[in-house]
Amino acid sequence: MLFLAVFCGFLVENFREHKIEREREEQYIVSLSEDLVEDTTSFNRMLDNFNLNIAKMDSLKYLLCSDSVSQRSADLYYWGRWASRGQWLTLNDRTIQQMKNSGGFRLIQNEKVSKAIIEYYNKLTFIESVQNIDQQESQEYRKIAINIFNPLTFDNMITTENDIIRPSGNPSLLTNDKQELIRLAGMLSYMKNFRLALATAEKKMKLNAINLISLLKQQYHLE
Repeated sequence: MLFLAVFCGFLVENFREHKIEREREEQYIVSLSEDLVEDTTSFNRMLDNFNLNIAKMDSLKYLLCSDSVSQRSADLYYWGRWASRGQWLTLNDRTIQQMKNSGGFRLIQNEKVSKAIIEYYNKLTFIESVQNIDQQESQEYRKIAINIFNPLTFDNMITTENDIIRPSGNPSLLTNDKQELIRLAGMLSYMKNFRLALATAEKKMKLNAINLISLLKQQYHLE
């Protein structure tokens, strides 16, 4: 009888622990789904910014290569200030970091889901590497731009809300040297290519996030 009582107690405790772990698993999945929804919003915002930023970079590049530089310096300053203002993706990794730090990942019993989560967050490393290169390219752009644009004019173009406004009149450049202007246009071509690569990668990651949300809802019967 004593053995039976101990054994039954063990079964009850084991059932309780199993129930608690399944509840924690579902909590992680729900929280992770919320993070992924926020990720898709971030991807949409970034893709809109890419389209706007690349359009301005193209306008600047073609103007730098044209014969209208001296007549359209206000446009040059406006687009030139925008070109170096990169915006980089920031995702919500709250839940995945919590799972890693607390050992909560072991609670994910569904192997298909576990594999999909790992693949999603592993793919983000590629975006991070391209973003690092893009930041380096932006720094190289600034090194060339400081020889062309007057920093005081640049300063006057920034509002208290950190927005960029077009300068009035036709502010002069520090130099109209054609080679220097073409050099800046060449740097813009490199920057554009990396930002197009980022946009392509983020489009794919947005689709991955949507697919992962769908998988989590299906496997865990989420609303």
